[in-house]
Amino acid sequence: MDEDKRQEEDVVMEDVQSDDEHSDAQSSSDGEVLVSADTLEIIAGASGDYTAMTFCFKLEDHTLGNSLRHMINKNPEVDFCGYSIPHPSEAKMHMRIQTTKNTNAVEALRKGMNDLNDLCEVVRDTYMTELARKDYIIEDQ
Repeated sequence: MDEDKRQEEDVVMEDVQSDDEHSDAQSSSDGEVLVSADTLEIIAGASGDYTAMTFCFKLEDHTLGNSLRHMINKNPEVDFCGYSIPHPSEAKMHMRIQTTKNTNAVEALRKGMNDLNDLCEVVRDTYMTELARKDYIIEDQ
């Protein structure tokens, strides 16, 4: 049975991992966020139900956890999304996603990461546009 779970996990991991040359989250040419297997792993669950999964993000904390949780929860196909930091001395974050039967947790995670990436691009572009206007005051200290 453990071998069956491992095979199911391997199939799902192929969906979320990118080439070995990507060690951090990056955007592909089509705007999709790519995450390597050494940054993200799927924690094996009790069943092969892909609508409820727990993901472990290595070297991440509340900064990504809370913003990604918020973006994933905005998806109407998501029933629950929450995250936890298992222990303050460990640099990892667990994210639990439960979805409706219309999608699976991997797709919900992928959509949440892409939506968060899109939001960050809008904020960055807006900031850079306003900064280029040079309509600000520099105060002497």
